[in-house]
Parts: sequence; structure tokens; C-alpha cells
Amino acid sequence: MMSDNQPVETGTQHGFERYPAVMFCAGLFYLAVFAAILPHGGLAETVSAQLTASRIMPGLLFALWALIICEAVYGYLKAEDKPRNAVFRLLLVGFIPPMRIVILPRRKNTHIWLPILGWLRTGKAAIADMELRTAMPMVFMTALIIPVIAADILTGPDMHDTLMEEMDTVTRYDVSDSGIRLFMMDENERVIAALSRTDRSTREGIDGNWTVLGRPDGAETTVLSFGLNGVANFRTACAVTGGTFAYGHGALGFNNFDKVETCPPGYLEFVIWFLTALIWFSFALEFIVLVSLAEKKVVYCKKNWINLVIILLPFLAFLRSLQLFRFLRMARAGKLMRAYRLRGLFRRALKFVVFFNLIDRVMARNPEEYNAHLHEKIAEKEAELIKLKSKLMR
Repeated sequence: MMSDNQPVETGTQHGFERYPAVMFCAGLFYLAVFAAILPHGGLAETVSAQLTASRIMPGLLFALWALIICEAVYGYLKAEDKPRNAVFRLLLVGFIPPMRIVILPRRKNTHIWLPILGWLRTGKAAIADMELRTAMPMVFMTALIIPVIAADILTGPDMHDTLMEEMDTVTRYDVSDSGIRLFMMDENERVIAALSRTDRSTREGIDGNWTVLGRPDGAETTVLSFGLNGVANFRTACAVTGGTFAYGHGALGFNNFDKVETCPPGYLEFVIWFLTALIWFSFALEFIVLVSLAEKKVVYCKKNWINLVIILLPFLAFLRSLQLFRFLRMARAGKLMRAYRLRGLFRRALKFVVFFNLIDRVMARNPEEYNAHLHEKIAEKEAELIKLKSKLMR
């Protein structure tokens, strides 16, 4: 009798295995490229932004996506379980190209193909076996978040990005009697930034170039410029951010700020980018393989929601680029829910979610602690079951 994890196609079928191997590599390469350009935040942001701006990586993603979709359509036409199940696999691979790593559009989801392991039968036994195989590698990959968090804490926030976020809260301004000093304040009259005219000239209005005062010793000089056409930009060394502004009767508001130039990444930024991309890639690959082995995929996603959150958070951080939150802005100040802040929130949340996931994985390697952890979960579920039975009786 053949076991669940025994290859189902051997002998004369070796020639056919080249086909899933090629598409496995295509899906894996797509996932790797996607991990490289996702906005993981922090020190990794500069490298990701430059890769995205190069247009080579997005073009490569599009080409791989087109290849996967064409192969998925061909697989659908060759599938024996059309239309319902075959359509589901077609849509799954078409909308989530990395799923092509293990999902074959023309085969029923009773087996998946993996290098070395060959064809594996799906089901709970296969999931348990795969979790055992990937346990230690995933603990190591998850532990890489520790140097990433440490680097973010030790380097501190980028002054340019910090000022960019602070300017989003500005609602008022005040100019000194001499016209040399400018104070930008929020709605609570808290001074966000004090500025001085670069040319020290005395004149009315706020148009022209202003130097931001009070920056830490050794920090690059930051210059904020107000144009007569309502365009504002500020420059810190090689970083430049542009946007628009509106003012009058003491009110001041900024809108549509975005970086137009970034500083070239340094060695540390490359290292952190590689680590964060590798962590996300590992979580995504593990989740894709395990959810493909699950017979009830929706149930598996619900049970492993924290891993799904880790995979989806970078997408939420990308919402600022898609500008999906612009409809939420208030007409006057235009900053009810600035997506730039949301991106910062999501990227910080991602690191800590990964960190807590590491704790859970490490506990799973310690039988005594994990045993106590499971007993706590059982007690919670039993209490929840009692409540549900009580509601049912009522």
C-alpha cells in the first residue's frame, strides 16, 4: 500500500516531472522578485523603492505573470474536472501567481509536486510531515527579524522621513515681525518646526527657501521651499520630497507629499533589505506549500491567520502608492487618514508580529512550555464551547 507522502508518479513518469519543475522555478522566481520590491519599511525601504523605480523588476514580474497565466489557461483546457474545480485553480493561479509553485492547473488538488520529494498526497498527514520538515529552517528564518529590529532601533528614525510625517500635521503658521522666522504648528498650537530664511532677507509672505532649525548636531541641513504656484518641496542632502500647500489667514496645509529623490543605499541598508525580503519570502513560501497541502484551504487560513497577516502587511503598507485612502482626506487640511502614516504603522507592526511568531515557534520546540501553551488554548476553547452551548440552549 502506498503511503500519503510517497511519490505517485515514478519510473516512466520522470520525463513529465521536468514540466512541474520548470513551472515550480517560474513561480519561485516570481515570489523572489516580488519579495525584493515589496515595501518592507525601515532601512530596507530605499533599496525596495529603487528596484521598483528601475522598471526592470516590475517588467520582469509582468512577464512571469503572463507566462503563468498562459500556462494556467492551457492547463485549464487540458483539465479533466472542468468547469468548477478547474476554474478555481485557474483563478487561484491567475490572481496569485506564486501559487503556481505547487498548484498545477490541469491536475486535481489531490497531489502537489516538490523538488526531491516528488509527488505528495494532500491532507493532514502531509501538512504535519511538512511542518516537521520546515520547523527548524523557519525558526532560523524568523530569528533574522532580531537584527532587523536592532538595526532600526540603533540607527534611529530618518530625519527627512520624520519631518515629512510631522509636516502632515501642520494646520497653522506664524511669521515673526522681521519676516525671517517661520513657525509651523499643529491644531494644538504645538510648534512642529521652526525655520529661518536662507538669505536672511526681510520680506512678507512665506514664499522662498527656509532652513529648518533645531536639527541634531551633525544632521544634514534641511531646506523647505514654498513656490508661488503652490508647490512645496524640502531637501535633505540627496533626499528630496515634493508636494503642494495652501495657506491664508494663519492656516497652512500640505498635500500629496511624496519622495522624488532618495539617497543611494549603503551597505547596512542592503543587508537589512536582504534580510527582510528573505524573511517575507520564507513565510510566503511556507504558507503557499502548506495551504496547497490542505484539503480545506479556507479553514487552514483561519487557523494560521498570524502567518497570513505577516504576508499581507507589506501589501497594506503599499496602499499609499496606490492612493486608496485619498477619498478619506478632509477638504480643508487633507489629512484625515494619511496613508504614509498607515504605511509606517504597518511596517512596525510587521516586525513585531514576526517577532511574536518567533516566540511561538521556539515554544513549539520546547515540549514542556509548548504543552502548557496547548493546555491554555484547550481551556480557552472549552470555555468558548460552554458559552456557545449556553446560547444554543437559550
